Amino acid sequence: MNPEVPGAPPMRATPRRVAVGAVLLCLGIAVSATWPAPASDIGVAACAVVAFLGAAAWALPAARRSSHPAVWGWYVVGLVVAGAGAALALHVPGSVVPMTMGALPGLLLTVLPLLRLIPVGTWRQLRGQLVSSLLLFLVSCLLCALAAFELVSGRELTLDTAFDATLVTTGITLALLIAMGLLVVSSTAGELRRVAVLALFGQVAINLALVLMAFSDEAHGTTPPLVMTAVCATVGLSLLLSAALLDTAPPTASPADTPPSLVAALLPHLTALGGGLLLLLGVLVHDRLGLTQTALAGLGLVLLVVLQTVSWRDGRDLTRRLQRSEAYFRAVVRSAVDPVVILDGQLTITWTSPGMGDILGREPGRLTGRDVRVAVHPDDRAALTAALLTPQTDRGDRTTTARVRREDGTWRLVQGVVRDLRQDPDVGALVLYCRDITRTDPPAQADAGLRAAVGGTDPDTGLPDRSALVADLAGVVAAGARSAVVKVWVTGLADAHRGTAAPADVVAEVAGRFSRVLRTGDRLFRTGPQEFAVLLEGTISDAETLAHRLVSTVGADVPVLGLRLSASAGATAVEAEDHEPVQVLRRAAMAMASARTAGPGRVRRHSVAALIAANRQEALRADLSRALDRGELRLVYQPVVDLALQRAGSVEALLRWQHPVWGAISPAEFIPLAEESTLVTTLGRWILHTATAAIAALDRPDLSVAVNVAARHVRSGQLLADVRDALAASGLPGDRLVLELTESVLLDEAHVTDDLEALRRLGVRIAVDDFGTGWSSLAYLVGLPIDVLKMDRQFLASVESGPRHQALCRSVLHLGTSLDMDVVVEGVETARELQLLRDMGHRFVQGFLLARPTELERLEATLDTIPVALLAGAADDVREVAL
Repeated sequence: MNPEVPGAPPMRATPRRVAVGAVLLCLGIAVSATWPAPASDIGVAACAVVAFLGAAAWALPAARRSSHPAVWGWYVVGLVVAGAGAALALHVPGSVVPMTMGALPGLLLTVLPLLRLIPVGTWRQLRGQLVSSLLLFLVSCLLCALAAFELVSGRELTLDTAFDATLVTTGITLALLIAMGLLVVSSTAGELRRVAVLALFGQVAINLALVLMAFSDEAHGTTPPLVMTAVCATVGLSLLLSAALLDTAPPTASPADTPPSLVAALLPHLTALGGGLLLLLGVLVHDRLGLTQTALAGLGLVLLVVLQTVSWRDGRDLTRRLQRSEAYFRAVVRSAVDPVVILDGQLTITWTSPGMGDILGREPGRLTGRDVRVAVHPDDRAALTAALLTPQTDRGDRTTTARVRREDGTWRLVQGVVRDLRQDPDVGALVLYCRDITRTDPPAQADAGLRAAVGGTDPDTGLPDRSALVADLAGVVAAGARSAVVKVWVTGLADAHRGTAAPADVVAEVAGRFSRVLRTGDRLFRTGPQEFAVLLEGTISDAETLAHRLVSTVGADVPVLGLRLSASAGATAVEAEDHEPVQVLRRAAMAMASARTAGPGRVRRHSVAALIAANRQEALRADLSRALDRGELRLVYQPVVDLALQRAGSVEALLRWQHPVWGAISPAEFIPLAEESTLVTTLGRWILHTATAAIAALDRPDLSVAVNVAARHVRSGQLLADVRDALAASGLPGDRLVLELTESVLLDEAHVTDDLEALRRLGVRIAVDDFGTGWSSLAYLVGLPIDVLKMDRQFLASVESGPRHQALCRSVLHLGTSLDMDVVVEGVETARELQLLRDMGHRFVQGFLLARPTELERLEATLDTIPVALLAGAADDVREVAL
């Protein structure tokens, strides 16, 4: 990615500067009005033109950077059309059209875009309320405008004169625009409501200028109405521009079970009340009530009834959804394997699932309202209280164990996983997932040897150990029962950097997570420092399903008590020809090894295919060490396209391997093999030298090259020297090199950060590759030397039809922009995806739609076709929309 490509200048407009400019222009208009004619005419007109052109110049970049570029883009178009219409009406020789009428078509263009500020989800959920509110707003605004005119002028408004016709048209337009603005204010929240309020007041100011323009048309000259017209127009433009500048929050829709806000409930009624009071005041002052006012008042009352009816219906539906949701929750919790207890801030039980009654030997209803510590052993109460009330500082849950007394006086050992949701406004409670881990004696009919084996216990978790697994498996093999074994390897339980074991509480937490996903009858064992096993009844398919559930509980992106872990699992069935437990365990170990090779989060079953795959990997591992010397490795280059400049700003160097026997080998297959040893550092050094030399030899001084750097290469401490050597040998400037690193590397030792800072002093740019798919923590984006974020292809999944995926892409763009980082979107493959990314404001994209990875000999020809590819992508999108 090339973050150095020159782009648009940074936006210099801020709401504060806009306000200062508006005040200065208004003062200039006021001063100009005191001059003698024609200087006063020229001064007022000059200030108005400066306000109009300045707002247009600042509005274009503000619209592009906003969350709703289409809305503000339409505003710019509408105001330009309005200004042009007013100017034509004023200056065309022989024109009898007032300036007010000339400006009306442009203002009408801003009606519909304003509604696009309302989130799409809100339209879907509250369509009836929004439509009835809009009609009520419109009628109330018309009533207010008519009553205000008659109060001020002392006469009824008719259509007998051109002036009155102009006022009627202007009033209807004003009422429509203000009604739209009120609707947006009532149906938005947070920062978006602030934007809507500014837009509403801007609309009011623009329309007031329109009304005053009608009076100035009658006066023919630089009169107070004309001066006030210029002032109101300037204020309105400044408010609309400030709204566009503040529109930076991504649009969100309210959940379907969120009730309407107080503003949404009261604003239509307050507007109707205002219209009614003005009507009543007019009757008291002039002692008359016109037909038009009577009709509007009657229609307003009807719309109030309609709005109340629709609101009642929506409230009824919301209540039913909430009741149904609560019923679903209770049904799910009742059917859960682990009993659930919900506690308030004082550790009082507010709700329990039926399973908790089984553990304590009493009815669940009798537990509600009691302190959870009452039934706990006195020696365990202090530890339990600390585990429940201590704030959780990370995203992981906390595990605690305590002895609990049953109704019959016996004690049970209960393990609880604490999830602190007290800060969640929708929950505001502690949720405790409980499991009875009391050890039971083996059945009386079991032999003495089996009872001795079952006694083996892991000291960290209290789980049965490997000897217990062998004993249980021996019984299964002897009985010929349909069973299976899952072996889980947890990477990180033995610290890879320091060679030490993980803390006991981390091991216990992992065991607790595994226990919660087991079915009734499944048995969990700890068979090694980083290894767990499960013996289950069922088929190999059942074992695979359970293995996936076990692996998913140790997500690589969610640290466990501050420690990053990942899991892989292998599964095998107990077969009829098995005579010894060791045969089953050997197959499970082979399957687990295959899963570990495949990567974190993978599950593999033992099969002949897995054995063949393992043999292939061993052969590739051996051949890869000689591939570089034999000339089997080469680089291809994929352009990264700058949509603003319509050309490629950089290329990414990608490694390819042509095996003499198996042909082209996927990078996803051989790169992990290289990363297992120092070979990846040798390959990385060769890629740096080759790529920098190739790009430096091209006659394209504005083209940069991005190189992927492996984690082992960064941690080796040799990266800085290798980059210096490559730049010196090739002559490529440092600012034309981008190093792409994974997120996990950036969170490594302190010397890594020091090396990256030294690289940036050379001009080299640092990019986070596959952002959002690894150890994503927004905190590191602030404190580490990062220039570019590369969004993984996963972000584009369903982006064409999923509003949430679109919001996610938009959020990453805003995040990078606010931190002064460029954002590159990888994996763009369709014209529709490209257009959506354009509309969101993304500037840098990479994917097969625009250019595939290309050999160096054809790279320049490929770069020259980028503008054509962009045009073709745009044309394809137009055809898709038309279809």
